[in-house]
Amino acid sequence: MWEIMSSRSTDAALLVDDQDTGPQGSVVLQARGAGKRYPGVIALDDVSISMRRGEIHALLGENGAGKSTLIGILSGITEPDSGEIVIDGTSTKFSNAAQSQSVGITTIHQEQTLAPDLTVLENIFLGRELRRGSLLGRFLLDERAMRKRVEHLVEEFGLTADDLRRPAGTLGALKQHAAQILKALAFDARVVILDEPTSGLADHERMSLFENMRRLRDRGVAILWVTHRLDELFGLADVITVLRDGHHVATVDPATQTPDSLVRLMVGRRRSAVAESSAEARGNRWSGPEEEILRLESVSRAPLVRDVNLVVKRGEVLGIAGIAGAGRTELARIILGADRADKGQISVNGKQVRIRNPRDAYKLGIAIVPEERKTQAVLGDFSLAKNISISDLSRVTRGRMIIDRSAERKLANVYVRDLEVKTSGIQQKIRNLSGGNQQKIVIARCLFTRPALMIFDEPTQGIDVAAKNEVYRLIYEFVDAGGGAIVISSELPELLRVSDRIVVMREGRVAGEVPAGPDQSEDERSDRAEEIMALAVRSSS
Repeated sequence: MWEIMSSRSTDAALLVDDQDTGPQGSVVLQARGAGKRYPGVIALDDVSISMRRGEIHALLGENGAGKSTLIGILSGITEPDSGEIVIDGTSTKFSNAAQSQSVGITTIHQEQTLAPDLTVLENIFLGRELRRGSLLGRFLLDERAMRKRVEHLVEEFGLTADDLRRPAGTLGALKQHAAQILKALAFDARVVILDEPTSGLADHERMSLFENMRRLRDRGVAILWVTHRLDELFGLADVITVLRDGHHVATVDPATQTPDSLVRLMVGRRRSAVAESSAEARGNRWSGPEEEILRLESVSRAPLVRDVNLVVKRGEVLGIAGIAGAGRTELARIILGADRADKGQISVNGKQVRIRNPRDAYKLGIAIVPEERKTQAVLGDFSLAKNISISDLSRVTRGRMIIDRSAERKLANVYVRDLEVKTSGIQQKIRNLSGGNQQKIVIARCLFTRPALMIFDEPTQGIDVAAKNEVYRLIYEFVDAGGGAIVISSELPELLRVSDRIVVMREGRVAGEVPAGPDQSEDERSDRAEEIMALAVRSSS
């Protein structure tokens, strides 16, 4: 059920030139008329936005709407072509991220940016370390002073004193977010930008993160919050700004809105139509033999995966559900050969095989769209054509030595056209595409290897509702042509819509299986969701 309420309402339409309303509601940061162009793309066009003390300001829009560009400008990462940034009424310019941080702006990106091998305390003060006061001491860190500065915040934001001494890479996603919040508060952050902070978090972790956001708000910090999950907004966001195609569409009070009205602002059509289009995309199902592509028998890799049995057939989508730590991604890594199983048997196309590394998996017709797109899949400075062809250079080489750029371009154009990638051309660098279009290129790279089985690990993480349906369409087209797909997702509505059946994992084991599919009614999906959650969280004792 959608919760249509707001605990801290504002005027229905907030204009960027509103007057200050006192210390708690005073305007801290503004972007006025911000504009940014890239070759062939207008990323941002005359966009204005205001952030106030003690306010959670949500920023919505489809991929390519300009959200990332606006965040980049406010963070000092991207230099605008036009417009200005105003801090406390004074116009300023940022040439780098350090200048943005120096006036109290901290950005917590969707992808974790902590140095994994440094302790949490070292990460909090990285680049701004406190040193001892003596002449010799200026070369030595004052760890005691650094701990003292943040110790009163540690428990409030879900960490412990011991966590400060641990390497940041050993923390879960929620505690890494908390560490970055402490990093902001240690230097009197006035504005915190949260870019898709709940991606990959379990429900209870999301609730904890929301509490941390409220604590920041109560301290008078202004929060700019980017999310694609509309159910998160109501009761938490004070203000919502919507961008579309690089333009400011509206700034509204959540109490005056519904999910349908927000989607109409974002994409110009009703939420129900967008959601149901994924079901309509499943047209001509595979009518060939139901052959097994993959079979796992008692596959284990202690302690994360234990005695897993499952089968994937041609023409079907197998969903894998489970809470964080259930072993879903770890299972995918075993299938791909990134990790080796301790025991058990893997069969591909009816034959028992040994998958020692990803190259073995590739030769067997297995490809993966990984969870972390930017760190595990996207080659940012490469063109779209190179990002696609790199998965199988043998298809675009002459004499096994020379890359045939003409053949590479021809094949890339086919994928860009068929996958409906929004781009100025196949020579455009992939880092200049929106997240949804980057994901399409990653899928194109996998399809370029002509796989029989594709694994999609959180395939729509960080992309908007319309781009999600495009990804669903590509999955359907692949399996309806005779391929098999495994979809791992933390979003139950997504799994229930895109999968034919769903395996639920708990503590590294398969806890059960439920039917699914785009043809089920909303009542059926609701019942299935309850079954899945019961399987996922039920005690194993």
